[in-house]
Amino acid sequence: MKKYIKLYLSYLKQYLKSRLVYQSDFVLGALGQTVNVAVSLAFLGLVFTKVETLQGWSFEEMLFLAGFSSTVLYIHNIFLFNIYRLGEKYIVRGNLDRVLLRPLNPLFQIYADDFRDNNVPKLIANIGLIVYSSAALGLTLTPLKFFYGLTSLVSGVLVVAAIYLAFASTAFWTGKSKNVIWLFFRISDFRRYPFDIFSLAIQVMLVTLIPLGFASFFPASFLLDKPGWETWKLLTPIAGPVLYLSAYQFWKFGLASYSSTGS
Repeated sequence: MKKYIKLYLSYLKQYLKSRLVYQSDFVLGALGQTVNVAVSLAFLGLVFTKVETLQGWSFEEMLFLAGFSSTVLYIHNIFLFNIYRLGEKYIVRGNLDRVLLRPLNPLFQIYADDFRDNNVPKLIANIGLIVYSSAALGLTLTPLKFFYGLTSLVSGVLVVAAIYLAFASTAFWTGKSKNVIWLFFRISDFRRYPFDIFSLAIQVMLVTLIPLGFASFFPASFLLDKPGWETWKLLTPIAGPVLYLSAYQFWKFGLASYSSTGS
């Protein structure tokens, strides 16, 4: 583990050196992402000018849900997003051959090959949302909630990573990964809303095919003491490791089927 942490820091150091050569681009990108968060919050605020609650959720509770789920998503996107390009960058172009020749875990190399710094402003903004909404709601952070929140945050990142990894691994047979992950982009906004507003079919999808509920609604509901879904809340801290290990087995199956492009 120490070896991989040291190697990851080396990858990160090299990335930041190259990234900061274009400082104005970095600043503009950060501003753009901040505006993106502001627009999302403005839309949520507009909804609550028309209704007092949404399926029993107040505006501050919705802010907490949006902040928690987005914090999970952007932690993933900062460190683990690069698997999105598995098909187009690594398989089709033959770059995976170079990865496989090194005496390192191939998946680690793909993850470490990119650092999405443009998601850092979004992460900071959403952590701010959690702090603000918690204060507005008067939430008390008990030892149980602290432990549950921390484990659920880590589990949630693994849930998102499992979704990306499973979808991207289909590229071993199709040669493309971006198109199938685009489906996740379209559906990921569901994480910001209570499950109860969705139809049964969508609820089932959000705990099976695209199990975002374990990275958003279930842990937020527990921390906010919202009733219902008790079994799913208890499963949340272990859902991430189980789902990621399953996705990793699928990745290894696909990798075993890989043959070089010869390019």
